[in-house]
Amino acid sequence: MNAVYDIAPNPAGNGWMVINTTTGDVARVGDREMSSLSIEDADDLADLLNHLERIKRARMH
Repeated sequence: MNAVYDIAPNPAGNGWMVINTTTGDVARVGDREMSSLSIEDADDLADLLNHLERIKRARMH
């Protein structure tokens, strides 16, 4: 399975953001966009969201 979430530099130049590679949208947790993050936090969050996505897909099969 390809990763649904990845990281990219924030175009505003202030840190990193987590993006949904399927839609191109910035990932959201609750009502907060996951942008302006440190590279470490963005990478950890993308890993977590991808893990949760794998669990969700496994339950659907």
